[in-house]
Amino acid sequence: MNWESIVISAVVIVIFIAILGAYLRSQKNVRVGIQGEKKVAGILKRFAGIRSFKVINDIYLPLYDKTTQVDHILIGFFGMIVIETKNYKGDIYGAPKDKEWLHVVGDEKNKFYNPIMQNQTHIDAIRHIFAKEKIYNINIDSLIVFTGGRKSHLYIPKNLPVIKLRKLKKVLHKSAYEKDNDVDVEKLYNTLMEHRVTDPKLIANHNKNVKKMAKRNK
Repeated sequence: MNWESIVISAVVIVIFIAILGAYLRSQKNVRVGIQGEKKVAGILKRFAGIRSFKVINDIYLPLYDKTTQVDHILIGFFGMIVIETKNYKGDIYGAPKDKEWLHVVGDEKNKFYNPIMQNQTHIDAIRHIFAKEKIYNINIDSLIVFTGGRKSHLYIPKNLPVIKLRKLKKVLHKSAYEKDNDVDVEKLYNTLMEHRVTDPKLIANHNKNVKKMAKRNK
């Protein structure tokens, strides 16, 4: 084998290792994200179980000509809480009107779409569905939950609906969520389930767009 062949082989190996490393990191991030969502889902399930509330996890809903994914929806006699889960370790910086927030881990810095704006899109999609079914005056709260544990630090205004996982139980026990606003829990649950997106092609396209957006923010 001549030197030219050796160099080409070495370059191919380096590229392969880089691609494999990126793939393994992406798969790890997916697993970590799923673990965070499972923790939130477990807390919501226990809270809802003794109150005749309903919980919907990981649902795809129509959004105009596209699709949006909602991590968690808690439906109770008070109304609804729409929850966006972020499993990020490190430091999080952001403000309500910032289109992008900053995630810092060591020397690595990445931007991600403002989760408050992201969750508002989810709420808008839900309200649009309800309006189609002539369902109005439902109180819908937004909540962002970071599940990175002690390794995550939030540097954001304190008055925002953004919390760490350990505070979720406390938030759920607020008096506002013990209130009976005469909401038909079953009706809201069934309406969302009837309108959910189940087409594999639409879901695959949504996930593809999410990955593209994540790459652009790196």
